[in-house]
Amino acid sequence: MNKEPETYEELILQRRCIELTKYYELSKEEIERIYEWVKNNGTVKGGTTSVSLYNGDILKDTILTRKSVSIDGLLLTKDSIKVYPHYIEPIHYSGGGSRSHSSYSGGSSNNNNNNNNNNNNNNNR
Repeated sequence: MNKEPETYEELILQRRCIELTKYYELSKEEIERIYEWVKNNGTVKGGTTSVSLYNGDILKDTILTRKSVSIDGLLLTKDSIKVYPHYIEPIHYSGGGSRSHSSYSGGSSNNNNNNNNNNNNNNNR
C-alpha cells in the first residue's frame, strides 16, 4: 500500500485488502483502488471471474481478474472479510473390490408390502 495507516482500523483494512491477493490476481493499483473504495464505506464482492465494487446494492464498477485458488466468492466490507470456499461433493464408489461401500434399504419391507397386497387381492376374489 502506498500510504501508511493512521489508525488501527486502517491497518486492519489494508491487511484485508492484501488478503484478497490470496484469492485473486490483482495489481497494486487495483488493491489501492479496492482499499479506497472500502475505506469510504463501499463493499467488494468477489466472484469467479471478477471483483465488483458496490455502493449499497448498486454495482458501481467491476475489476476483471482470475482466481488464484478455488473459492466460490468473497465479501469484503469495512468490518469484515468473508470467504466462501468451493464445496466439492464427495465421490461415493460402488461395485468391486474391498473398498466398495454400498447401501440398500427397504428391500424386505417392500417385498412384504407386495406380498401383503397380493394376498389381499387373492382373498378378495
